[in-house]
Amino acid sequence: MAELLIKIPEDLEAEIEELPGVDWQRVALDAIRSRAFELELKRSARMRRILVEAISSKDVLSEEEADRFAIELGNKIKEDRLEELKAMGLV
Repeated sequence: MAELLIKIPEDLEAEIEELPGVDWQRVALDAIRSRAFELELKRSARMRRILVEAISSKDVLSEEEADRFAIELGNKIKEDRLEELKAMGLV
């Protein structure tokens, strides 16, 4: 696994030190994954449409439905990215 060094301001470091037991590495990793997902959504109108349709189709998704949706969305992201790479002649 690659490593990433993050510099944080001293005031934030003080806040973090006051919260023992928090896995800050996991927090940072989750934040990076979330931001990467947001950026991927911005790149694809199709994915935005799918996400909006899934969210608006039900008030609440069960955990199983959410898992299925996440898998489907991940597959569509891969498909869209593959098409982009093909269009660029890289695949």
